[in-house]
Amino acid sequence: MKQATRKPTTVGDILLYEYLEPLELKINELAEILHVHRNSVSALVNNNRKLTTDMAFRLAKAFDTSVDFWLNLQAAVDLWEVENDMRAQEEFSRITTVADFIARRKADAQKVA
Repeated sequence: MKQATRKPTTVGDILLYEYLEPLELKINELAEILHVHRNSVSALVNNNRKLTTDMAFRLAKAFDTSVDFWLNLQAAVDLWEVENDMRAQEEFSRITTVADFIARRKADAQKVA
């Protein structure tokens, strides 16, 4: 099993600590800037919602950053969560490769013939 590492910083934490607080922006104000509902921004900042591609484009435009910056933050968190989810890892351990599946199918067909 892979050694667990610290969870990457979330989009919500970056928004809060690197943008909202230093710029003294409120969630309502950011929602207005982004032309989205306040609840959308609140859920993202409070880590109750994952970043969508649409929101990444909005944030990139608003903060003059790249879309990739925001998407990479979310991707890092998503990867960490899956890599550190024991149930997911157990399920993945049951997956065979396509090459193994085809080889087994050929072997089974030869036994029948």
